[in-house]
Amino acid sequence: MSNTSTTAIAHPPASVADWLTGFLAELLDVTPDQIDPATGLDMLGVDSATTLVICAKARDELGVPLRPREVFDHFTVDALVRHLTARQPVGV
Repeated sequence: MSNTSTTAIAHPPASVADWLTGFLAELLDVTPDQIDPATGLDMLGVDSATTLVICAKARDELGVPLRPREVFDHFTVDALVRHLTARQPVGV
């Protein structure tokens, strides 16, 4: 019997997308409509330092642990939202 269980993030994908888009817009000093959810975050101006801020803010605002490697592995707003709202193992 496995001790690993899963839980879904408490926030629906649309609200996570809105949060992430708004946060990136504020962080990058652009308007939210300038954030194309299908564009690579690097093309939007996200770098390794910004990635650390995204990880900290996701933990604080969404209650979701996020590692920089996960941001780089899901490097668009759309992909990161899917990752953040996927079923995550508890305690990860």
